[in-house]
Amino acid sequence: MLTGTVNDLQAWLAVEVLTIGGQYLSVEALLDTGFNGGLALPTSVITQLDLVPRGNRYAYLAIGGEFQLPTWRGTVVWNERPRSVEIVETDSEPLLGMDLLRGSRVTIEVREGGAVTVDALP
Repeated sequence: MLTGTVNDLQAWLAVEVLTIGGQYLSVEALLDTGFNGGLALPTSVITQLDLVPRGNRYAYLAIGGEFQLPTWRGTVVWNERPRSVEIVETDSEPLLGMDLLRGSRVTIEVREGGAVTVDALP
């Protein structure tokens, strides 16, 4: 189970991402149901992870416009197991998207400091 907190009416979760050197880096990511990818991370975090580039992906942003964004293959701890995920490089805060949430139940106490939990569906 992943846990997090509601802050300023946004659901935040700590995600453990594996570096190329075999260490885990904890990243606070905003749960974004409008993002259909797995994980979006800023360049500074991708640099810390030392990931190998995978290519580019087209993205359609809510603010309008289509962009090509660099992608990386990474590993996160998900339901206490390593899980491969596509990571999109972005200028924004880290985002946790619907592809990573696939097969999960998300519970959010929508109040300041409320609990956010993500666990596997049976």
